[in-house]
Amino acid sequence: MKSNFSRILVILGVMVALLCCLSYLQGRMNAVRSEYHLTDTKPLENAPPVVAFSSVALGGFRGLLADFLWLRVNRMQDEGKYYEMVQLADWIVKLQPRYTGAHAFLGWNMAYNISVTFTSFEDRWRWVKRGIELIRDEAMEYNPGDPELYRQLGWIYEHKMGKDMDDANRYYRTQFAQEMIRLFADYNAEWEKLDKAPLNETKLYATLDDKAEAFRQILATNGLDFNKFEIVFRERAVIPEEYNGFNLRAAFDELGITETVELCMRHRWMLYKYRLDPVIMMECNEKYGDLDWRLPEAHAIYWAERGRREYFEESQIFKRLSCDRMIFQSLNAAFQTGKLLYLKGDIRTLQMTPNFAVADAADAYYRQAIRDYPDSQIIGPYSNFLVDGIVQLYIFGYKKKAARWFKWAKEFNPTRFPPDSDLEEFVTKELAEDMREASQQQAQKGIQSYLLQAYTYLAYATDEESDEYKSYESLTLTAKQLYDHYMKFIGDTALRRGMPPFEEMRRVMLGTVERGLRENEVTMKLADNLARFQNVPVERFIPRAEEIEAPKVK
Repeated sequence: MKSNFSRILVILGVMVALLCCLSYLQGRMNAVRSEYHLTDTKPLENAPPVVAFSSVALGGFRGLLADFLWLRVNRMQDEGKYYEMVQLADWIVKLQPRYTGAHAFLGWNMAYNISVTFTSFEDRWRWVKRGIELIRDEAMEYNPGDPELYRQLGWIYEHKMGKDMDDANRYYRTQFAQEMIRLFADYNAEWEKLDKAPLNETKLYATLDDKAEAFRQILATNGLDFNKFEIVFRERAVIPEEYNGFNLRAAFDELGITETVELCMRHRWMLYKYRLDPVIMMECNEKYGDLDWRLPEAHAIYWAERGRREYFEESQIFKRLSCDRMIFQSLNAAFQTGKLLYLKGDIRTLQMTPNFAVADAADAYYRQAIRDYPDSQIIGPYSNFLVDGIVQLYIFGYKKKAARWFKWAKEFNPTRFPPDSDLEEFVTKELAEDMREASQQQAQKGIQSYLLQAYTYLAYATDEESDEYKSYESLTLTAKQLYDHYMKFIGDTALRRGMPPFEEMRRVMLGTVERGLRENEVTMKLADNLARFQNVPVERFIPRAEEIEAPKVK
């Protein structure tokens, strides 16, 4: 009997010891799960009571609720109930915050599948934006370092907003440029100054030093604190000159703190809303050339660069390649149309032009990608890039660089770039091939487009040394060369296939551009600038009705 009692005591002692060990291990496991955010116990915000209760009651079975919501999302999409889908997607992200593949799909679905069901460009843009925001503003909140989210976000910027696959593409680019102009304002490209700006209320007050109390009093007098002021700032994108009858900007100017406050607001806006780190932006500019951060190509490069830095394992080579591919394709697009020209105060005159600052980086990145991924069929796209790049550099006046590229291209691909050809012959041939196959109307339209672009550049030129003026000269020369080539090619058929004299075409297009710019008061400045460079009078080639004599029949 005594022996049995001893055994029971031993067993109980072992059980107590095991329970103590288990309790200790459970505590350690819970601490690790909490530290690395492996589980989420926060209840859903703004959810219906049933969903909120279920998410808490189910505990580890929250995935089941998420699966149910997935089924609801699919059914609502089939039924066209898109706005209900937005809230469900938000709940799915909160229920499964680490399931980034699902978040990326939901964002992609909104930006692509749902957006194209609408005919209105404004509606389409709303859904493209919502797809971006689901990934950037919500999923990244729980997964700030997940490269998969970086890669998927970069893809939307590169493909949906950067390419012209969608009829609303130019609308997307214009709307996005407006957002970025609001964000950066007069501090566009001043990334170092923005990076050094204070990032929170405490640091701002420390920077303001003895003027901090006066700043706080100005806000308090107008019913504002730091957070409310930030909301007002983002709504207006400036420090308001009028707020409830009070001129906040004038008050800050008097204290000499306007720039410090504004830089703080913009730095916070960039980092906490758009998740743009000025340090990484400066690193991208140093590596790839001066990107125009008001256009989507720069943002595609930014997110792809952040993604590729995380994909360093051998098993992740495909994802790293997709980031590298996104970078050289976006650099190519930025080279082609990656610089923004617009008249300050009127976004309607927005124009995208080539960004020659990134040309060499694009070329170098293609070459590096060929070395890093020899089996990935990048050689063909690179050859096409060289053709387009050489032609573009030449016609926009960068002829020395075009010659360097052409020399390398002949070594790289002698079949596509004949070793015995010269640069001017190659460019003329590339441009003329389309002209030879064109009808008279098509050929004339092509030459007119070069002239139209030339005079548009001239309207933005500051002086004869500016890039815009050099582009004007080179585009005009290209138009003349194509005109001469076409007239020579048609030979004896000039009577029926010929074009008006080149000088006449030039003056007509000059007049077309100038009249277009004089249609509103803002662009009148561009028209005046164009007239400043031109000595050729703008003539009318179509007479008025009263200027034509009545026909006389004998």
